[in-house]
Amino acid sequence: MAARLSYDFFIPSALNGGDFSAALIKLFDTPMDKRRVDYGAFYFDVSDAEARNGQTVGLVSKHRMRNLPPTGDSRTGSLDQLTLSDHQSVAEPCAFLYDSELNIVVFQRSPHVSHAAFARIVNWAADTAFFFLPVLNEDAMTRLEKLQKPRRFVLTVASPQAAEYFDDLESSLKGLAPFVRELAGGRVRIDVGVLQKSQYLSKDAILYTVGALLDRLDDERLEKLEVDGEDEEGNNYIVDFIDGQFRGHEALAATAPRHTDIGLLKDSIRKAFDTSHIYLSTHLRSRAAQAQQVAVAG
Repeated sequence: MAARLSYDFFIPSALNGGDFSAALIKLFDTPMDKRRVDYGAFYFDVSDAEARNGQTVGLVSKHRMRNLPPTGDSRTGSLDQLTLSDHQSVAEPCAFLYDSELNIVVFQRSPHVSHAAFARIVNWAADTAFFFLPVLNEDAMTRLEKLQKPRRFVLTVASPQAAEYFDDLESSLKGLAPFVRELAGGRVRIDVGVLQKSQYLSKDAILYTVGALLDRLDDERLEKLEVDGEDEEGNNYIVDFIDGQFRGHEALAATAPRHTDIGLLKDSIRKAFDTSHIYLSTHLRSRAAQAQQVAVAG
């Protein structure tokens, strides 16, 4: 049975309107030994980047230099300590692709590396504040475009360590962490609404919060992430940011070395982008054109 890699699609956005292409250039101008975010027991870095025809493809890897697993001998079953030199590590790579024409980041789904790590590395190196908004499937994207008056935002996080989910979150929601930890809570449900029908929530603030929440490596703790409201004509819409996220897949041969073949990872993510290009170009350009028309009309 063939294995497959899965991909998420994001729109890099910054509150100051930064240019992600320029931020990547600054990142790759940074020396390799400084192109990382270090967490002590492990670090993330960006490497093996190639830029051509408006696309940048590379790897984001999680490196461990201590607390390493032992090596095993298949003949004897013996386990031996894995010893590395000072500059070596055990790496878990995953691929990313950035298309400057559509302003889209494609990121390989991985249990070890999240797109949040990529955003943090870029932000640190380029002194920017980008967050990644998820590209939604056609139905969810249509609903989000039409929803102009959000009236309810619902978030549910469920985990034995629910407080950790809010730690260091790139959102004012991080202020919940001490309170949830003090209560030893395992499920956090936030339901924010309006008092009167004439009022509505900030759509920009909701999108920023959604981007921050989906930035987490442990986003499987998210049980619910929804917004509902009305369009200009009073029709109601609900957007589910979890089920509505647009994803791509690329099948691999059963014998493919999916974690060690760098060329395979890069080729696979290019194919995933090419397969999704028609949908992305059609809907994202249409969305951008509508936004421009609204801005001109305003």
